[in-house]
Amino acid sequence: MPPKKVWKNLLASFTIFLDHPFVVGDLVEVGGVTGVIEKIGFRSTRIRTLEKTFVTVPNKSMIDKPLNNLSLRTFRRVQFDVNLTYDTTSAQIKAITSELQEYIDSHPQTNLDGRIRFQNLGASSKDVMVLYFVEALDWNEFINIKEEVAYKIVEVVEKHGADFAFPTQTLHVYKENKRNAPQAPETAHFPPSDLQ
Repeated sequence: MPPKKVWKNLLASFTIFLDHPFVVGDLVEVGGVTGVIEKIGFRSTRIRTLEKTFVTVPNKSMIDKPLNNLSLRTFRRVQFDVNLTYDTTSAQIKAITSELQEYIDSHPQTNLDGRIRFQNLGASSKDVMVLYFVEALDWNEFINIKEEVAYKIVEVVEKHGADFAFPTQTLHVYKENKRNAPQAPETAHFPPSDLQ
């Protein structure tokens, strides 16, 4: 009589063949493994990871653990912050967010759920949230659209005379005259890496 594990994997295989939670070619995430289904066998499923390695997962694990079939998504979500310098005026921010919102809404590969919002006053920047959803499920097409949007963001920020921020620290240096009286400070800005 076959071992208990063999029976469990065979029963899991029947579940996979009957319910079709995934098929060959689907991009899935299960048990900390993300990759494309290459082969579904009676005892195990073979997955090619994003690093191009093969992982063989027992069918019981494919059924027992939460499985996210990424190929069934209707959109891919993109979210990040655009960090603007503190000398960016409110008028510039409004113009930038308005133009980017219009661009995202009218893009043929995004839906109308995208949001461009002035969201936060950071330690060294004024932060604009960029959130949009891409219809393209193909990875290469997806990253091409992300690049296209990124170029547009740079173009719009430059168009409105704003600059991108980076973490800085302000160092005040005081000079003393002969009477040891402090004079007006000289201000210098250094990236954090230069002060370590």
